[in-house]
Amino acid sequence: MSHHPFTHITATQTPLGFPAAVAAHRLPCRPPPPSRRCRRLACNNSKPGKGMVGFHTIELQVREYELDQFGVVNNAVYANYCEAGMFQVFYMVGFSDEAIPAILESSYKFISPLRKKDRFLFKGRIYECSPARMYLENFIFRLPNQELILENKATAVVLDKSSHPLRLPPFVKSRIDELNKRDNQHLL
Repeated sequence: MSHHPFTHITATQTPLGFPAAVAAHRLPCRPPPPSRRCRRLACNNSKPGKGMVGFHTIELQVREYELDQFGVVNNAVYANYCEAGMFQVFYMVGFSDEAIPAILESSYKFISPLRKKDRFLFKGRIYECSPARMYLENFIFRLPNQELILENKATAVVLDKSSHPLRLPPFVKSRIDELNKRDNQHLL
């Protein structure tokens, strides 16, 4: 009986079992970021009218290839909708190809699905910024009844052409502050 090199398999033992190995390789915990002043979400009333001042709005329609086998929009497609809308917001406040915003993190709250040929509104804005980060809130509403479909919160940073982080350009920061000031005055 000959031993073929592919028929003999040897198992190597790791020094630690699975749970211990994972625990041993955990990264150190970072302290939480300094607390920012909490601001009321502009979408507390779940309607894109009142309280939605300062939002950039785009009307879109669901395309056939965005559906899953159950006839609803696949969850990953919502990320595409939000990213496309966020870049429209970035261009609205003055970004160009010289300073490229990049999404650092994004979280989604799915409320109701979109289906074949649904028309919907994307509404997004930068609600706060620090010297190097922008904080965005985005919403998707089904038309014509303006039913809330999705809530999204995202953090973006600005990168140069070499993908190095930059501080927000002063003209962009002043434009964001101007839009938010106008938004706050309208809500009073």
